[in-house]
Amino acid sequence: MKNPQYSFSRLDLYERCPWAYKTVHIDKIPRAKSEALQTGTVMHQLVANYLDRLITSVQLTDWEWARGATPKEPVAQVSEMVEMWERFYQTFTLPPALDAPGVENKLAFDADWQPCEFFSEAAYFRMVIDFHFRQEALGVIVDWKTNRAMPQTVEKDLQLRTYGWGLKQALYPEIQEVLLRLHFLRYGKEREVLLTHLDLAAVPDELKARIEVIEADHTFTPTPGSFCGWCGVTTHCPVMAKALTPVEVMAPVTLVQAEKAASLLLTLQNLEKELSSRLKDWVKEHGPIQVGDLVYGPTEMLSYDLDTQAVVQFLLEAGLERETVWPLLNLTKTGLERGLKKLRRQDLLGQVLANATAKTTERIDFRKVKEEL
Repeated sequence: MKNPQYSFSRLDLYERCPWAYKTVHIDKIPRAKSEALQTGTVMHQLVANYLDRLITSVQLTDWEWARGATPKEPVAQVSEMVEMWERFYQTFTLPPALDAPGVENKLAFDADWQPCEFFSEAAYFRMVIDFHFRQEALGVIVDWKTNRAMPQTVEKDLQLRTYGWGLKQALYPEIQEVLLRLHFLRYGKEREVLLTHLDLAAVPDELKARIEVIEADHTFTPTPGSFCGWCGVTTHCPVMAKALTPVEVMAPVTLVQAEKAASLLLTLQNLEKELSSRLKDWVKEHGPIQVGDLVYGPTEMLSYDLDTQAVVQFLLEAGLERETVWPLLNLTKTGLERGLKKLRRQDLLGQVLANATAKTTERIDFRKVKEEL
């Protein structure tokens, strides 16, 4: 039997759902491709090809080549990819005189955490570093992100420290620190974190501890949660099968029945998301679908981004009384916050809200469990 091999993405999948980990990496059932995964794959390959060309041809930019590489139909989500790609190549300049650069560098380590060939039988832990180079005693890693969420600060989590440790262990053993830069392609912005020797020293032990938990697990129990819509193997999930089996959950009276009802609701919500995503892809390629007297297909919608100040001024100058203008604006906290932000007077928001009557409402819905402090 082939020795087990790990990566941080595998460890992360196990943390999210042991059953999904077993299904994908032990039972070898492939994950369904999501829009987010496809976008990330295409964008990473585009950026890697561009960097390879710049490094090989000793150029800082090459807009002509980049324009020719712009994604085209029939790639899904092509419009957002084009926007990200154009923003990237129009603003990115390869740092001059790079020292030992690498693009999509595949690193592997054996069970003793020593570098080895990526596809060798001895490979125990693998990683791929998007882009790296050296600046004297500093190693630099650039990781391309297509996430919609962009944090204000970057935590020194195990994933980032693993990249830094791998860079030092396999490529630049003489460096003292690693600057890890996250480049968010949707926004053309970056976040950085500096990793010191102390940040990297314990990485092998931490990875080994998480691997030992996986290897000691013989049940791989499913853990339904917010990850269900992203796991890619929902159609094989035993929780899904149980949820679709008739159970007494319509009017739960016991804790067990309530737990079954919550599991059913969560599973159906995630099933709806996955089914909707795949059906939309089909409609984009083949056209609308008629079901009875209804049509499932695209609908054009027209919206306007109104400037609150300009609208108020225009209506007042048009002869409307101030008292009649305010009801037209449908003033809300969100609208007020957005309007003051546009006017660069966010400092007034707190004063306005302090004089307003606060109202608290309650909503019953799924939420992530907060870790105990």
